[in-house]
Amino acid sequence: MAEENIESNRESTEYEDSDLSEKVVEQKSLNARIWGIGVRQIVFMALGAALYAGVSYATNTLQLPGASNVSLRPGIVIPVFFGVVFGPWVGLFTGAVGNIINDLLTGPLYWNWDLGNGLIGFVAGLSMYITFGRYRSIRGIVIAEAIGIVGIIVGLGFAAYTDIWVSALTPLAATVTEFVPATIPDIILSLILLPILLVAYNAAVARTGRA
Repeated sequence: MAEENIESNRESTEYEDSDLSEKVVEQKSLNARIWGIGVRQIVFMALGAALYAGVSYATNTLQLPGASNVSLRPGIVIPVFFGVVFGPWVGLFTGAVGNIINDLLTGPLYWNWDLGNGLIGFVAGLSMYITFGRYRSIRGIVIAEAIGIVGIIVGLGFAAYTDIWVSALTPLAATVTEFVPATIPDIILSLILLPILLVAYNAAVARTGRA
């Protein structure tokens, strides 16, 4: 009986060790998927930045009344989408470099807004820790939407409130003329457009058989 108990305990310990090893491997694989930068990520960085710059340039004339150089930006969904699907580095590059290109095409560089747009994609990309970059369910899409909203608030908050020092705005002016007019429309547009892009992406992946 004692030998049977020892054998049973040994098997239980081996099972637990095996299960722990599998979890460690899965965590390493997830970290590599989220933070790794390879050819695939570089390709999507370039594609995302080009798309964001192009859409931003095309919609620059849609200025919001009463706002300080803030336009209606349906393109805001692009860094959010590239972040939630391809990870935070891709989202960061898409938002920051895409905005830099748009600035170069339309006027002076605003480094804090470029970085703020990068933060939008970066924060959105952290959703992969929960979704693993898969959005085949309503739950996954809702998580992407929620973390995308957090990204927009963080990124535009950074951009608007650093203008207190960069552009000598008062905190009230930064809030009323930049943060609120930029953030509310961007959140609404992201809520509408992100599910559409995710569903379209899922359909494309299903056709090609790639994950």
